Amino acid sequence: MKLIIALQFIFICSFSYAQNFQISKIILDKNTKAPLENVIISNENDISITNAEGKFVFVSQQNEINLNLLGYHKIKTTFDKLKNEKDTIFMEIKTFELQEVVINNTEAFMKKVYDKFQDNLLQNYTLNFFLRNVFKKDKINILLQDIYARKNKNQNPKNNLTIEILNMRKTSLFEKKDKINFQFPDFDGLFHVIVPQIEKCNFMETPFNDNAFKKIAFRTNEKVKSGQIWTGYFIVNRKDYAVVEYSLTLIDDPEKIPYKKILLSKQEYRTTKWTKFTQFTKDEKSNRYYPSNIKIDNQVEILANKKIYYDFTMDFFATNSPTNEKINSNFLIHNDIFKAKFPYSKSFWSNQNQLPLTKELELFINSVADKKDKTKEFEIISNF
Repeated sequence: MKLIIALQFIFICSFSYAQNFQISKIILDKNTKAPLENVIISNENDISITNAEGKFVFVSQQNEINLNLLGYHKIKTTFDKLKNEKDTIFMEIKTFELQEVVINNTEAFMKKVYDKFQDNLLQNYTLNFFLRNVFKKDKINILLQDIYARKNKNQNPKNNLTIEILNMRKTSLFEKKDKINFQFPDFDGLFHVIVPQIEKCNFMETPFNDNAFKKIAFRTNEKVKSGQIWTGYFIVNRKDYAVVEYSLTLIDDPEKIPYKKILLSKQEYRTTKWTKFTQFTKDEKSNRYYPSNIKIDNQVEILANKKIYYDFTMDFFATNSPTNEKINSNFLIHNDIFKAKFPYSKSFWSNQNQLPLTKELELFINSVADKKDKTKEFEIISNF
């Protein structure tokens, strides 16, 4: 019998291959030469984002390209200009101008942020996106799932979020001796915004090198049942009090988290890491914001003969600006995402460029192929 551990802690209609412009570059900090992650590459219709290595691929029918990262000078350019330049783009950090931080005013400022939070969010829209889910056992890949899909957000009280999966590739390599079946998060959990209660938080404005925004760090003043303090920060537009970046960490002292028994087993487990990072992009037509980039990073510790660590990451990013298009919902938002069953399209995944495989993931896929006949030792779930 397999044992179940839930990882859900508080936890374009079609792709066009005939785009007019396509480019791939690396973005670095001009001074430190360090790669810049989460740089938003966009124009009126399309969006992409840099990965941890500063790499991005941008595909669009429009020649215009905008590069934007909070705290850095924006770059406005075109495909025509970039194709004749080197593979590396350097972004320059803004010069920090110290403004007086009024301590007594932080609480009042955050009250306005909380009051306007829902009003600042775009409510009715359709968005195309990529989602990459990666699962590791002791830092070794055992699961990969890439999804290209569309989501529709609306104000229907019974069904305000629908998902249409357009393309998917997935593969996993579980050792049967582990006898553990993990239940993975769903789309509802991915898009749900968890915000601590304002009256239970201590807020502190911290220096930020862009005077158009405020960075407010927070820390809950009471421990939750697990003995943890929630921490994080908001980056807020000073003009409209809209949150443009939000980071939340639910576990500050994992050693204080008690183990829980795994049903019908001598093994125990506990959650040792839970973080979520969200960027919000402004829709210029409505002047409201939508989540364009979400990263979730979770870790579970299994106590058996030795400690085993399982890490699960989700990486979501939008590929276009919001539209009013209708979608054909084909996957329930409360279902385990990895249990989605959709055919693999070799032509799609071979031609798309916005979600490339890393060398590490390529090695993992090859290792799955090498073990496909070892059915007594491994359980392989794959659609390609």
